[in-house]
Amino acid sequence: MTENRVQIVVRTTDKERDQVKKMAQEKDVSMNQFILDAIFDSKDDSKSDSTIIEILEGQLAKKDEQIEKMQTLLDQQQQLTLQTNQQIQHLQLEETKETEKKLEAFEEKEAKKGFFSRWFNS
Repeated sequence: MTENRVQIVVRTTDKERDQVKKMAQEKDVSMNQFILDAIFDSKDDSKSDSTIIEILEGQLAKKDEQIEKMQTLLDQQQQLTLQTNQQIQHLQLEETKETEKKLEAFEEKEAKKGFFSRWFNS
């Protein structure tokens, strides 16, 4: 038994028609079939949409975990940098104190020398 087909006219702009034509060509179907599929297969699209949403939610959760881990690593790196800088400052301070002590000892030694020994450097 043959089905009686009727024609439905849809008004679109040239740009909209070109878009429908391009999308139909991408799916390798006629424009008529593409429009019918879009109208009557919308239930299947909702299933595929929910599947895509689930996949994207999973990816988003994974990205959130990665960001959290990166934040933790960044915090640890900053703490290590701070500790290293504090150690460097401590060592520089110790070195400055040693240099000052040596300078004081040298000045005391020079002060104890007599006038002529300083003059003739002996």
